[in-house]
Amino acid sequence: MIRKKVFGCMAGVVIMVMALSGIVMAESAPSGSTPANDVSWREYNGKKIGVLTGTLFENVAKQYFPESEHLYFNSNTDCNAALLAGKIDAFLGDEPSLKMIHAEQPAIDYIRERITDQDYAFAFRKNDDKSAALCAEFNDYLAKIKADGTMDQIADIWMGAEEDRKVVDMSALTPDRGTIRVVTTSSDMPWSYIKDGKNVGYDIDIIVRFCKEKGYGLELIDVDFSARIPALQSGKYDFTTDMNVTDERKEQVLFSDPTYKGGIALAVPAADLEKEAGRSFVDETMDSFERTFIREDRYKLFISGVLTTLLISLLSIIFGTALGFLIYMGCRRGNVAADLFARAFVWLVQGMPMVVLLMILYYIIFAKTEISGVAVAVIAFTLVFGSGVYGMIKSGVGAVDPGQTEAAYALGFGDLRTFFTIILPQAAPHFLPAFKGEVVSLVKATAIVGYVAVQDLTRMGDIVRGRTYEAFFPLIAVAVIYFILGGILRLVIGRMEKAADPKNKDREAILKGVRRRDRD
Repeated sequence: MIRKKVFGCMAGVVIMVMALSGIVMAESAPSGSTPANDVSWREYNGKKIGVLTGTLFENVAKQYFPESEHLYFNSNTDCNAALLAGKIDAFLGDEPSLKMIHAEQPAIDYIRERITDQDYAFAFRKNDDKSAALCAEFNDYLAKIKADGTMDQIADIWMGAEEDRKVVDMSALTPDRGTIRVVTTSSDMPWSYIKDGKNVGYDIDIIVRFCKEKGYGLELIDVDFSARIPALQSGKYDFTTDMNVTDERKEQVLFSDPTYKGGIALAVPAADLEKEAGRSFVDETMDSFERTFIREDRYKLFISGVLTTLLISLLSIIFGTALGFLIYMGCRRGNVAADLFARAFVWLVQGMPMVVLLMILYYIIFAKTEISGVAVAVIAFTLVFGSGVYGMIKSGVGAVDPGQTEAAYALGFGDLRTFFTIILPQAAPHFLPAFKGEVVSLVKATAIVGYVAVQDLTRMGDIVRGRTYEAFFPLIAVAVIYFILGGILRLVIGRMEKAADPKNKDREAILKGVRRRDRD
C-alpha cells in the first residue's frame, strides 16, 4: 500500500512537471510572430480564427474572414489558451476586453485597427410592459450620467490601469422598490468579473449606481455568455449586462441606449517578449500559482465551488437513491402500470444528454418559477441517478437465486421481510460496484451546472481563468479536487460494499441471527 502511494505521488509530480514544461513552451511559442501593430487584420484572412460561441463575432468572422477556418470557444480564456498553444492564429474580441487581456497576459497582443465599430447596450425582455418601463427608467438614468460626465468617469476607471480605483460598493443598496435580477458573465473583463471575491466591472458599476439612485435591490446571476438571452427570455430576470447591438438580437430583446461605443478587434500573438525572456521556469510557475490562488484570495472561489459541488452531488445521490429504490419497489411485484412508468422514465431520462435535460428543466419547465439553479441541478441529477439506481437494483436482485425467496417463504417469512432480510443483502454485492461508479460519474457530471447559473467548482475555475488568462493551474486545481472528491466517495462506498458482502460477515453472528429467527 505504501509503495503504491509513493509511486502515485511520484507519478503525479512527473506529470505536473511535464505539463508545466508544455505550458511554458506553449507560452514561449509566439515569440517570433509579427508585431501586432505593424500588420492589418486583413492579413489573417485564410488563417485559423477563434470565435466565441453565441456572439456577434460569428457573423464578423464569416464576413471579414471568409477564407479562414473558424474554431469556436466558450470564453476569451479558452481562446487565449488556444492561441498560446498554437491551435489558432488569432481570435476576435471586444477591443476593451483585448486591452485587458494584453495587460494580464503580455504574450497576447491585439491589432489596433478595428474590424468594425460597435455599440454596447444592456438588454431587456421584449414585449413585456414591466421590462419596457424599467428600460425607459434606465435610459433616463443613462442620459443623466452622460450629461453630467459620470459615464466618462466610469469609463476612465474601468478602462484604465489603476487597480485601486476598480471597486464597486454595494453596501448602500436598499430594495425599497424591489430587487432587480441581472444576468451577467463573471469572466468578461472589463465589463463584469470577480475581484477580491466580489462582482465588479464597468457594467456592474453602472447597475449599482442606478439601483442606489432609484431605490432597487440587486441580485446578480452568473451564466455563460451564450445563455444570457435564453436566461432573459425565461422571464426570471429583468435584464442582462452589456452586449453588442445587432439587428438579429433586436428581434429577440429590447436594448437600452448605448452604454459604450467601441469595436471588434483581432487578438494575435505578441511580438516583443524580451521582458519575459529572462524569467526562469520556477519564476514563471510561482507567479502563475500566485495569480491563480493567492492574489485577491482566489482560493476562496475554489472553496466556494467545492461546497456547491458537494451540496449538489450529495443531495442528488440521496434523493436519486431513494427515487430509484421507490420505483423498483413499485415494479417489484409485476404491476403493469408501474412497470410501464418505470420503462418510460428510464427511456426518457437516459436517452437525453445531461446538459440538455438540465437546460430544459431550467429554461422551460421551471422558467416561470423562483426555483434556484442549484435546486434545478439537484432535480436533474436526481432523475438521472434515480434511473440508474433503478436499473442497478433490478439487475442485482435478478442475480439472486429465486430459490432464496422460496426458502424464506417456506420458513414463514413475509414478502417484505424476505426482500429486506434475505434478498436485498445478497443483491447488494452485485450492484454496489456499479453504484460506486455511478456516484463518481455523477460528481464529475456536475461540471455542467454552470449552464444554469450555478457557480460550482468548474465554473469557479472558469472565473479564475477569466481573471488570470492562464489555463494550467485553474484547470489542474479543478481536476485534482475532482479526483479527491471521487476518491473519497469511492472509499466510503467501498467500505459499504465490504460490509454488505456476506463473505466478510462473522459466521457466528449470522448463525445467531438465524437461531433467533427460528425461535420467533
